[in-house]
Amino acid sequence: MLVTAAAFWAPAAPALPLWELTGTRNTIMVLGSIHLLRTTDYPLAPAITQAFDEADIVLMEIDMDDLDPAVSAQTIAALARDGKGRQLQELLGPQAWRAASAEAAKLGLDLSSLAPFEPWYAALAVTQLRLAQLGFDQSLGIEAKLSTEARKQGKEIRGLETLESQLGTLDNLSSEAQRNFLQTTLEEAREAGEVADEMIAAWKTGDLATLDADLLESVREQPEVYRALIVQRNENFARVIGGLKDDSQDYLIVVGTLHLVGPDSVLSLLGRKGIQSRQIDGGRPAASQVERP
Repeated sequence: MLVTAAAFWAPAAPALPLWELTGTRNTIMVLGSIHLLRTTDYPLAPAITQAFDEADIVLMEIDMDDLDPAVSAQTIAALARDGKGRQLQELLGPQAWRAASAEAAKLGLDLSSLAPFEPWYAALAVTQLRLAQLGFDQSLGIEAKLSTEARKQGKEIRGLETLESQLGTLDNLSSEAQRNFLQTTLEEAREAGEVADEMIAAWKTGDLATLDADLLESVREQPEVYRALIVQRNENFARVIGGLKDDSQDYLIVVGTLHLVGPDSVLSLLGRKGIQSRQIDGGRPAASQVERP
């Protein structure tokens, strides 16, 4: 009886940013990713490593295994620059340029270094530069790490979208939406140091409420960006993932965590298609990983 009581009162293992889809013929695990991480953010939870080891195919936002650096650079250069040759200052306009430059200066960044680019790309660059200041590295991100390990193990990597379609989502934003996106990014970048540890802790424990607040709250305040960057892509992701439920192969699907939280998440969209999911905790294997007698 004492053992039972102790087990009853034992603290529950924390949840993980990992889900298993249910009612599928195969095993489909979905992992929320952080694209840039630090050395101190590792190792990954054993359940995540196990989900990777047992997958036949790793499906990411982009097929990292087939990315050609030269072709990628050409794609970025073509999309990130204004087709009419206008510089960032002209695209923003005098008032927005002054406001953006002032915010960038507070971060120790010179916005003129991003002059050749459109506002949406400048926003991405500011995010990466700020995260680099805080010790985050793309080579330590989940996709980079799993891609390296997949190559070692000979696992197939596939993509849900192409680099061109992913960046095209932002390139097609209206001028006003791009200006607001850059300004919001600059304002939030100042607070990144304060929220970074909180966000990573929330990610590690699958804390959906905190992740929603940290990752999606400000995006929802930009309706055009939210629709293009989140909703439309989530719909595309859900459509592809839903088509895998009768496959004979087992999958680990890796998408940015912001695609897995909120009412418009990939998991919510799959649920509306009748494909439910359950979040995995650090002390409990997925149902598919339990040995049955």
